[in-house]
Amino acid sequence: MPAPAEPYRILVVDDDRSFLAMVASTLPSHRGDVQVATARSGKECLRQVERFAPHLILLDIGMDGMNGPVTCRFIRSVDAAVRIVFLSGHDESYIRDAAGMVQADGYFTKTAFIEMLGEHEALERFLDGARRPR
Repeated sequence: MPAPAEPYRILVVDDDRSFLAMVASTLPSHRGDVQVATARSGKECLRQVERFAPHLILLDIGMDGMNGPVTCRFIRSVDAAVRIVFLSGHDESYIRDAAGMVQADGYFTKTAFIEMLGEHEALERFLDGARRPR
């Protein structure tokens, strides 16, 4: 009998408790093969990267303290293969530029991401795309 497939591990990082809880509870409800961990700061994210070894990190770009781009640089120094997608409450070109400068794999506004969570097929396409090797 083949071994069960390894769960796809997603780390959600945001300092907004309600957004964090909503995303963390919605992702596994769509896919049974998804495990979700959370962090509320850049420092906590770095600890979770070591412990949880995520395949995908959904990272708030505008956290207080260690923001998303700084956190992303630290993550890239220890794990160049993990997929990192920035989430932001704002849709400004300089934010998208910052995501590109630190080698993020993508960028969504939080509004667009929430809409995608409500559309099963769009979420499936996103998760399937995120599973491809970097």
